[in-house]
Amino acid sequence: MTTTVPPQNTTARAAGGAKPRVCIGNEADALDDLVRVMRSEDVPSLYIRSGGLCWITEDEGRPVIRQLNPDNLRAYFAEHVYTFKRTKDRESGEFREDRMPVMRQTCATILGRQAWSLPRLAGLATSPVLRRDGSLVQDAGYDRATGLYLVPMHRLPPIPESPDVETLRWARDLLLDKVLADFPWVQRSDKAQYVASLFIPLMRNYVDGPTPMWIITAGAPGSGKTMLTTIHKELHGMGDAPWPENDAELRKAITANLRDNAEPVITFDNLPSGYTVRTALLADLMTKATWRDRVLGSTETVTMPNNRLWMFTGNNLRTGGDLARRTVWVRLDPDCPNPDRRSDFALGDLDVWLKCHSTELLQAVLVLLRGWIAAGAQRSDVRMGSFSAWASALGGLLGWLDLPGWLEDRDTAMAQMDEETEEWHGFLATWIDTLGDTPRKTGELVISSELAEVVPRLKNGDLPSAKQLGMWLKSREGRYYGDLKLASKYDSNLKSNRWRVVRYAGSKKAAAPAEATAIQGELGDAG
Repeated sequence: MTTTVPPQNTTARAAGGAKPRVCIGNEADALDDLVRVMRSEDVPSLYIRSGGLCWITEDEGRPVIRQLNPDNLRAYFAEHVYTFKRTKDRESGEFREDRMPVMRQTCATILGRQAWSLPRLAGLATSPVLRRDGSLVQDAGYDRATGLYLVPMHRLPPIPESPDVETLRWARDLLLDKVLADFPWVQRSDKAQYVASLFIPLMRNYVDGPTPMWIITAGAPGSGKTMLTTIHKELHGMGDAPWPENDAELRKAITANLRDNAEPVITFDNLPSGYTVRTALLADLMTKATWRDRVLGSTETVTMPNNRLWMFTGNNLRTGGDLARRTVWVRLDPDCPNPDRRSDFALGDLDVWLKCHSTELLQAVLVLLRGWIAAGAQRSDVRMGSFSAWASALGGLLGWLDLPGWLEDRDTAMAQMDEETEEWHGFLATWIDTLGDTPRKTGELVISSELAEVVPRLKNGDLPSAKQLGMWLKSREGRYYGDLKLASKYDSNLKSNRWRVVRYAGSKKAAAPAEATAIQGELGDAG
């Protein structure tokens, strides 16, 4: 498994080892000549990203994107271009060449250009990815259709456009019935939702928009959370980030990972047990196709595609605020003491197996993906707000795989795993059960003995004032908590709102099964 950056434009070096030559004695001429060399195939390729120049290099064996500034552009010229000045010898009258570095100001002038005839770089890919038309980028290097530069982690055989039945059967059996067979999923939805996450890095350019965040949680250490992220790491590459102390540090971590790194999966691993992930910054990130931020230590603002899968792991994790609607859960429960001592796995020590067979597993995932495309890539009718394009595509893929459960218990998971939903549903349910649906003033609610145990509290544990509770009610009016929502009616005499709880009269339509052709239908009974 390698991540070596493929050779870039090196035709001049290959022909004779000589660097392209540029005389920099006259700055105006030097500017034109240096730009001409930058566009040529005589030097390593440069690209446009975030409105500026960048190039691809390595950092500790990992491919990274580096934005060019005057200093590292000057270093780039020093390494790849022979720059010199001609001076006339006073005694002999002959001209000689003295090697000279490009002036920093010249580099700054070059970077200040507004138009470039250079390719756009959308990012790096570490494994083959689908193009918009369903074809697969398999060759290392730059792909114009996607704007991605493929630096493959694995040396894969060509993945057939339409895999045969035996190959599909092998791939499905390896992924679902061997590698993932022994994880202690709480519900079938948890397995389906994890499997869906394995396909996301391969489908980024095939499906529009950002994806929700994935949370892998369990009741105890040793349940298999880290192993599930290790599978991502071995297949696609994964960036590990410690959970920051505040939003300012979180913003820095997001920007650094999006700007510089190739890994399509970013994981915040092992959050504190019982932690509630609650930050407006993440809620905002999950719905943005692009991310804008100022570069640390400068006034420069960069704009980058938000094309990563954001994952979180920890024991008994919960969400707060708007993150509940933007989260897909994967829950594990081994239901035994010392789950880390289990040894009854189909493939033995999965960590050891992955180190030897990760290329084989990635091949299986790609075979299944191409099989779904060849079968028509039908969608399911599952919806998930602003993530519906992904929900529909992944639901269709899982339906074709004959793997049920995709998002089928999302409402239940939101109620159980989201701190705010649980708190407010309990409050509203007790309210309507004990006080009925008669409109009430907020002051009545605060002093009600029937609601004393369930009224939402301030951070210090105290009861809110009537004014504070009124503000909370206004900010949540119309939003359902389970099957209950708040509604207000303005009292013109009292010049204030009266509040009541409304129960949803209808029944929510269950998610219909995927209409895509199931893989079992193609393969027959695979056992």
